[in-house]
Amino acid sequence: ELKKMNDEQRKKAQKQKSKDAKVVNRILKAHTSGKHYAVLGIRNLEIRLGPFYFFNFSLGPFVLFRTKTKDIKRVYRNLARTVHPDKNKDGRAEEAFQALETSAAILTDEKKRSDFDKKIRSARRRRNKYAMESVAGVSQLAWRRSVSTLRVAKRVLGPFSTPILVVGALII
Repeated sequence: ELKKMNDEQRKKAQKQKSKDAKVVNRILKAHTSGKHYAVLGIRNLEIRLGPFYFFNFSLGPFVLFRTKTKDIKRVYRNLARTVHPDKNKDGRAEEAFQALETSAAILTDEKKRSDFDKKIRSARRRRNKYAMESVAGVSQLAWRRSVSTLRVAKRVLGPFSTPILVVGALII
């Protein structure tokens, strides 16, 4: 097929094939890692606030910046046009199209979407918990090392340890 084209048409076809491959690779990579928002190329910046309680009254909970279902459908239709196997020349276009349909089905159904969002939030909490534990562990280790260093310095320097350590701290 490329042999029948002139140089300009061949360059254009190769450029389009490269674009198609990039889109398909992005979709498949996001789908294998289970990131349905990334499959569609959107970000859900949802923030939940509340509920807030004042005496006998309660306000909330409030949800800010949630991606609307109509936006998800609009993005899905645009991507489906580019990834559809009849339009896209990449060999894995059909697989990417199936991944796109799966992600759109999950994000447009309110029950499935809320379950998916809960799963994301719990994974984020778990990841943050482990990060905080590792930071606390490192800081405890640094504290223990510095205390043990001061004890050794006190033993080695004897009665002159306090003035020397004070002068050293002032210099630093």
